[in-house]
Amino acid sequence: MVAITLIAGLLLAAIAVGLGRLTRNSRRPWKLFAMIGVVAMACISALSLLLVLFAFVSGGAMCGRYDFPPTSSPDGRSIARVTEEDCGAVDSFHSSVELWRYRHGISSKLFGNQKDLTTVLQVGHDPRLLKLEWESSKTLIIQYPRDSRSPSEFRCQTQWDDVRVECIAYKPDYSKRLGEMPPVKRGIW
Repeated sequence: MVAITLIAGLLLAAIAVGLGRLTRNSRRPWKLFAMIGVVAMACISALSLLLVLFAFVSGGAMCGRYDFPPTSSPDGRSIARVTEEDCGAVDSFHSSVELWRYRHGISSKLFGNQKDLTTVLQVGHDPRLLKLEWESSKTLIIQYPRDSRSPSEFRCQTQWDDVRVECIAYKPDYSKRLGEMPPVKRGIW
């Protein structure tokens, strides 16, 4: 989508320049209509290029996403996963827990296999310290560090569809070595 917008913006800019040069020596009525078209195409071109630039700066090229391995409920219907958005050294952690169900049958072929994706926990802390455990098929327990670095970013949703979510704070042991981060995904996810 970003590549198409970029190509369309550059093509409109080229057409605008060509039309402006072509009608430079024409008669006045045609020149006026051509210049109105040139200005309109130049504005649309500039807006599309700004849109592409915004897409890259606001998370596309600069930020990365870490998706930890998913954990499925005992009945296999619901899946939970820890994710992290990383926008560089000057940015803090933006960890979250996503919860969804898999589609089965023909609808999975048409619409993809994830159904009803929602974020049930947001916390400004290292994602490797989040612990997910399914107590039952209908109860997800999320343990998160009590000393969250961004208390204003904390949000816990206690119910999703028929799944109850319990968010429990714990005191982390920083003397233990943390596991590795999964591979980073860059670009528009």
